[in-house]
Amino acid sequence: MSLLSKLFRKKAPQIEKPNGEPKTSGELIAEVTGGTNLVEGKQTWEYAKEKKHDIDYMKKCCDAELKSMEKAGLVPAPYYFERVAILSRKEKNYQQEVDYCKSYINAVERFYKKHGTKGRADVRKGPRYQAIVKRLPKAKELLSKSRQTT
Repeated sequence: MSLLSKLFRKKAPQIEKPNGEPKTSGELIAEVTGGTNLVEGKQTWEYAKEKKHDIDYMKKCCDAELKSMEKAGLVPAPYYFERVAILSRKEKNYQQEVDYCKSYINAVERFYKKHGTKGRADVRKGPRYQAIVKRLPKAKELLSKSRQTT
């Protein structure tokens, strides 16, 4: 069963915009989930390029991805979590880096435990997920060192 057909069992949205054009999958997901995949009225992917250096927006995108996971059964995109981790390290905020890495890894594990992988792409095999997993030990090490110097 496709994602959209699962979502539409919950609420049947209008498939077309008022002008007759078909809605995007993101627009349909926003409609049936009450906008959980939106940040300030935009899809998270719309911020990927223009706000990639803005940690506050990236954190908002992380929150939206986690809400969409719960409400729509979508695996959260790793991009935003990786950006928060990168920006946190630049700010020497190692606790935040650890927290966001752990949050993403745990969310993905919960997702696949609940939904399985049959008929789904497994983000755990992707390079961004692997980068998050790989950076966690270093972030923990940096956190530990920073605590020793304070």
